Amino acid sequence: MVYYSMNDYKLVRFVKSNTAGKMYDAVIEKRDDRTSRKRIPFGDNKMMNYQDKTGLNLYNGLIHGDQKRRESYIARHKGFIKPGFYSPGYFSMRYLW
Repeated sequence: MVYYSMNDYKLVRFVKSNTAGKMYDAVIEKRDDRTSRKRIPFGDNKMMNYQDKTGLNLYNGLIHGDQKRRESYIARHKGFIKPGFYSPGYFSMRYLW
């Protein structure tokens, strides 16, 4: 998994992903170079999520709102999150779960 330091990059916005099987891309840019942007695809467009806090709400039919499923997801995936770093797992956990 690719990790980007939050000290070096900042979140710009979310867009619908062009990557097959993904919901969204998080667009991040280097703090000291606004021309250096990266897109981080996250979220499976065929799987349900607890919520959608991206502001785009393109997949409302995939929101289940089940707290027990949310807790199970977090327990399974929290090992992939590194504090202080952006990653696909970070964006899924923070904005979809």
